[in-house]
Amino acid sequence: DYIDVVGDVTSFAGAMQLNIKRVRKAAEDEYDPADYLPVSENSTDDMYSQLRAFIDSVENTYLSALLKKLFVEDEAFVKAFEGHSAAKTVHHGFMGGLLEHSLSVTRLCAKMSENYDFLNRDLLISCAMLHDVGKVRELSEFPRNDYTDEGNFIGHIVIGYEMVIEKIRHIPDFPEILANEVGHCILSHHGELEYGSPKKPAIAEAIALSMADNMDAKLETLRECLEAKDTNDWLGFNRWLESNIRRTSC
Repeated sequence: DYIDVVGDVTSFAGAMQLNIKRVRKAAEDEYDPADYLPVSENSTDDMYSQLRAFIDSVENTYLSALLKKLFVEDEAFVKAFEGHSAAKTVHHGFMGGLLEHSLSVTRLCAKMSENYDFLNRDLLISCAMLHDVGKVRELSEFPRNDYTDEGNFIGHIVIGYEMVIEKIRHIPDFPEILANEVGHCILSHHGELEYGSPKKPAIAEAIALSMADNMDAKLETLRECLEAKDTNDWLGFNRWLESNIRRTSC
């Protein structure tokens, strides 16, 4: 909880002390979480506007309806999604991290669809936006930002799949094959069985998504490591990147 404290700051024996007169739980509009917790360097409103622009660019009526059911109509989900981290410690482990990561993966997938014309852009960028939605239930909100019971037992991949399929059930005549393709992309987005995916990618869009997800996660991990240490020396072995890493010379 955020606590509002009223009191007097005084000096006693050469040290500052706080004489507390009143303490109460603060209302949501009385504090800025950025003053106390790690937050994205990017504006949440700006990032969400960019995500909405990608949603508006989807031409497939069924995928468009699916995205809007989650990212527009479900206000509770939107609030959680905007403030959530993408991980406990590895990458994007800050408020807004889930939105930042999802937007970055979506941008990468949009670029891929421009470079490889056989990719279904609507399917690919839709799944890029959807691939990590299960993290709003896998991880608790800040300041705890820890795995929930559901997250430990099931994990965000299966949770996210179930969340998306539940929304699909409420869209009339949603094509079964398209639902399976969306589900497959979510279930296989970690790329390998040993990385937690129940399935390995079997369609082009699933392969592209897993590559974009891996790229953004690793480059963000590298960025955070470099920012944590202001040195041009080798930083030591990083178990997530499986390499000894160093800042580029110029």
